[in-house]
Amino acid sequence: MASLEVRNVRKRFGETEVLKGISLDLEGGEFLVLLGPSGCGKSTLLNMIAGLDSVTEGDIVIDGRVVNAVHPKNRDIAMVFQTYALYPNMTVKKNIAFGLEMRGVPRDERERLIARTAALLQIDHLLGRKPAQLSGGQRQRVAMGRALVRDPKIFLFDEPLSNLDAKLRVDMRTEIKKLHARLGTTIVYVTHDQIEAMTLATQIAVMRAGIIEQLAPPQEVYEQPANMYVGGFVGSPPMNFVPATLAAEGNALAVRFACTANGSSGDVVLPLAEPSAALARWRDRPVVFGLRPEALTDFSEAEAGIRPHAHAFDCRVDVLEPTGADTLTYIELGGATAIARVNPRRAVRPGQTLRLMADMSHASLFDPETERRI
Repeated sequence: MASLEVRNVRKRFGETEVLKGISLDLEGGEFLVLLGPSGCGKSTLLNMIAGLDSVTEGDIVIDGRVVNAVHPKNRDIAMVFQTYALYPNMTVKKNIAFGLEMRGVPRDERERLIARTAALLQIDHLLGRKPAQLSGGQRQRVAMGRALVRDPKIFLFDEPLSNLDAKLRVDMRTEIKKLHARLGTTIVYVTHDQIEAMTLATQIAVMRAGIIEQLAPPQEVYEQPANMYVGGFVGSPPMNFVPATLAAEGNALAVRFACTANGSSGDVVLPLAEPSAALARWRDRPVVFGLRPEALTDFSEAEAGIRPHAHAFDCRVDVLEPTGADTLTYIELGGATAIARVNPRRAVRPGQTLRLMADMSHASLFDPETERRI
C-alpha cells in the first residue's frame, strides 16, 4: 500500500492554466475518486500522477519519493483506461502477460501470476480468447487483470465504466469495490458519475475548473457540502437551494421563506436544529437554505414522532415525477423550485396543497454572495 501526495500542482498548456494549485494527501490503501464534469482537470491530474503528462509546478510524491522526473514505467503504478487499450491480435492470456514479459519475469512466475489474477477476476475461462470475442464487461476485466497482475503500488482508473451499459456499470462497480476490499491497494479513480463516486470512494475530491472544491469522505461531501456547487453536483436529485432569511424564533434561529398553499402566499418559518455561534451574525440577513429531497417529504405523524427536528408546513404542488419507490414532487419555495421525495400513496395532484415535513437536522446554510457553506 502506497501513500500519495500532490503538492500545489499546476498544469499549463500554453497560456491556459488547467490545474490551479491542486493539493491532496492520500494514505496507503485509500480509494480516492476525482469527481467532476468534463473539462475540470481530473483526467489531466490522473495523467500527471501516472507520468503521462509533465508537471508545470508542484510535486507528485509516491511513498515519500518525488516522482516528477521519474519515467512512468518506473513509478510502479498501473493504469486502466476508458477504452480498455487491449492488443486485438493477442489472446487474453497474452494481453495479461505482456507487461510481465517486458519486465523479464520468469515464465513459471508469469504463469502463477496470470492464473491468480484470472481466478480473482473470474476470467480464467477466457484466457484463450481474443478481445473481439469478449463482451464489454469481459474486456474491462481483462484490462483490470493486466494492471492487477503487476501488483503495483497504486492503481489509476480513468473512467473505466463509461463505455458499459447501465446494468453492467452497476455490476462492475461492485466488482471494483470487492477488489479493493480484497487487495487493499491505493486507488485513484476518475469519473463524472457521482453515483460511482459515492459507492466506491473512501475520499472524494470534487473538482471544478482546475481546483478542488471539497476533499472529504463521501457521506461528508453529501451531508455537509462545502459550497452550493458541491451540493448541486453530488446527489440525484441535487440538493434544494431556497432563498431565505435567517430570523429569530424565540430563543432559536430559523429560516424564513415564502410559500404558496391553499390559494394564498405566506411565510414558512423552520427552526434550525443546532445553530452554531457563527450564525448569530447572519440574523436578519439573506441566506440560501439547502435541504436534500429525502429530508423534505410528506408529513407523517409516526415519522414526526421519531424526528425531533422535523417541522411541518403546507405547500402547493406544481409537478409530479413518479419513480416507483418515490414520487418526486416539485414545489416552489422562496421563489425557487424545490423537490420533495413523497410516498406515492400520499402524493396529490398538481395544483393541490400537500402537507410536507422538513427534517432540519439535515439543513445546510450558504452565503448567497460567495455560495460557501456558513
